[in-house]
Amino acid sequence: MTTTTPLRCANSFMVQRATSEVVLLDTGAYPGHSDFLNQTWTWNGTDWTRVGTTLIDANGALPGRLDMVGAYDGYNVMLFGGRDAAGLNGNGLNDTWTWNGTVWALKAPATKPFGRYLAEACRSTTTALNVTMFGGYGGYSKLVNETWRWDGNLQTWTLLAPTTKPSARVGHCMAGGPSFLVMFGGNNSAGECTNDTWHFDGTNWTLQNPATKPPCRTGASMAYDQTNNLWVMFGGMNEYYRLPETWTYDGTTWTQRTPAATPPGLTYSQMCWDTQTGGRVLLYGGMSATDNYASNKTWSWNGTTWALL
Repeated sequence: MTTTTPLRCANSFMVQRATSEVVLLDTGAYPGHSDFLNQTWTWNGTDWTRVGTTLIDANGALPGRLDMVGAYDGYNVMLFGGRDAAGLNGNGLNDTWTWNGTVWALKAPATKPFGRYLAEACRSTTTALNVTMFGGYGGYSKLVNETWRWDGNLQTWTLLAPTTKPSARVGHCMAGGPSFLVMFGGNNSAGECTNDTWHFDGTNWTLQNPATKPPCRTGASMAYDQTNNLWVMFGGMNEYYRLPETWTYDGTTWTQRTPAATPPGLTYSQMCWDTQTGGRVLLYGGMSATDNYASNKTWSWNGTTWALL
């Protein structure tokens, strides 16, 4: 079992920095969604370590926030947007930060997306794809379907122009793979829960038609399992319930798994690949179906079942 655990959180992000530590930005969500912490935690394969000692601005000027995106860009952990206490009614932030393993640094790209929150971003295991960001609320409940690329080397944002692209949405999940990204589900502009599967190859989005696919959901989490060459998706919420479901995707079709042990239904939990113990999918936090409260549990997926760490 872990001996040190972050407070508990949802609507945050967690990502592995290369083959080094897993980095978690803890928004708090304790007891609600409005703590706006900016606690940075790292996972070494067995336990969590808090970086810094104070609750607010522990690592410099990074303002507390939630609903931001984060991804490893090949050089640093990148963070964009989200919303702070002043933006609860709809305004999104549009600042870009990087974490080099020690400190957060504010970037000043000449071009950048306008403010948004509840977007999704990820990096393919193919470095040429850099980080891709899609969707989110673009301020005052307007959903967007823009595709942006963050170049971790040049530290620049570029608005892409794919010939085909998904509808605007929030609550979708995305994860990189060897040659394309996968995106699933979310809520569209009509407030409808969706279950469409999309691939992005760095240039265009392609809608898939898998023979089997999960029911609609929003707020699920996803990561690419590099050992088993599968995308792993957990949780999310349909029109009524948080779902304790595990699905895997092989690039063609989805398969529902029935592990002996499983986390409770979770929404907006954090998930990433962790190489530090031989390779496994790591899951942390999220709003739990058990008590409708933010979780502080750490789970791992070994390709067959979940284990509480």
